Amino acid sequence: MKDLFATLKKTIRNCRFLFFLNFFSQFLMVLFSVATSYLSKVLVDALSGSLSEADPIEAFFVAALSFGKGAAYLKENISILIGATVLFGVLSALSSVFRMLIRGYLREETRKTLQLDLFDHLQKLPYPYFKSHKDGDLIQTCTRDVDVVNRFFILDLSQASYTLFVFALCFSVLMGASWKLTVVSLCLFPIMFVYSFFMIKKVRRSYAVTDESEARLTESISENLDAVRIVKAFGQEEFEISRFEMRLSDYKNRFLAWKKLSSFFYASSDIFIFASRALALSYAIYLSVKSPAEISAGTVVLSYTFVNMMVWPMRGLASTLANLGQAIASNDRIRLVMEEKEEDTESGVCPPIRGGISFEDVSFAYSDQADRNVLSDVSFSIKPGETVAIMGKTGSGKSTLSLLLTRLYDVSKGKIKIDGTPIEEIQKHYLRTQIVPVLQDPFLFSKSIAENIALSKSGASREEIARAAYIASVDQAISRFQQGYDTPIGEKGVTLSGGQRQRVAIARTVLSGAPILIFD
Repeated sequence: MKDLFATLKKTIRNCRFLFFLNFFSQFLMVLFSVATSYLSKVLVDALSGSLSEADPIEAFFVAALSFGKGAAYLKENISILIGATVLFGVLSALSSVFRMLIRGYLREETRKTLQLDLFDHLQKLPYPYFKSHKDGDLIQTCTRDVDVVNRFFILDLSQASYTLFVFALCFSVLMGASWKLTVVSLCLFPIMFVYSFFMIKKVRRSYAVTDESEARLTESISENLDAVRIVKAFGQEEFEISRFEMRLSDYKNRFLAWKKLSSFFYASSDIFIFASRALALSYAIYLSVKSPAEISAGTVVLSYTFVNMMVWPMRGLASTLANLGQAIASNDRIRLVMEEKEEDTESGVCPPIRGGISFEDVSFAYSDQADRNVLSDVSFSIKPGETVAIMGKTGSGKSTLSLLLTRLYDVSKGKIKIDGTPIEEIQKHYLRTQIVPVLQDPFLFSKSIAENIALSKSGASREEIARAAYIASVDQAISRFQQGYDTPIGEKGVTLSGGQRQRVAIARTVLSGAPILIFD
């Protein structure tokens, strides 16, 4: 719970004033609504001649509306009561409209802040983090979990505050009218909250399991979309459909189990609520018959109206408590990402780089296979301006060399030096602008060809882009497209052939002008 509100504090940092203004406008709306309902008691008592026995709150309304002339004047001028009721109703409606406008803006602003913070943090995490976490889980966190937490911050907290305001105002007024009636009306509420407290834990655990299953489902969809060519090439459609159906069934079963538990919790809360409503109304009628001097006809109307005003928000509060379990589970997953340490890419020196590379007894093992070295005691040197080819069988560690050179991973043992400077002393961001690779499986963004090539050099001119494409021998292929360099290449470059994608990636690397180029 503490972590959830820590996230809230950070999320509303750009709209804190509007966040609290939302609650203030909500309080005004409830205040005017309660005043409108209370005037029904004044009206009934005025018509029945009971204003002479008014309680302090009713006496205040009588004095204010009659301009101090008393109950008799107000009874003779019922139109004043009707006008006041309409006025308070209009003020309540205007407050409600104002609150809805603020809440709509807040919902989008907080979602934007939360998702931007999460995306910004993901961009700054070290490369090994993404190799050890599934894409489906991260996508689920950035979308579904953000929506659940944001809904709780804006909608569910608003529901809880609305319940609090209604309960506080109605309780105060009812206590002034009859403390006996108030106690009977609320006697079942503590039992309901104790019941809800224990049930919400079960709902929370069930939702967490359901959400994990949904993440696996998302991962399966993402994986199949990425590998659609492989699936079709080997005729594995039926196998993938069968595997997806298994995951879908698992999610369905877990979702239904959570939904049944949540629905039971929601419905069982209604038993307490409607029992309180029936008990309050019955007791109010009983008191009015037994002790007319203690409970006026207006008080019976007031008790029925106010109990109704408290009942429905209380029902919504039960739903809010159920959503609290979801919000805590989703926030826990968000914080697991946000609490990961960001990669330090700014500290270190930025020496001029000519291109000299030396490996000195370098050994490396991936963290999940620490007992098996991918590289063992590797030593070699490359002079500035040299072109060197490194050959070896599959899995011998050739690609690992480029990962170590760009410090996506750090060596387990030994030293790597660039022009005599140990690589760990060089600023990572600077290093990665000076050592640019062409990957085995080049990735292109869903942009134009020119924009993909220009990714390596901000503000590159069209002439520079064309020159890089010429060097990569892809300029003629680009010129045959109807839109030339402005041709959209689709998601991951699907409109280009494999060779064209590779050459566009080479052009991108050439355009960078880096002193060290790696062709993996």
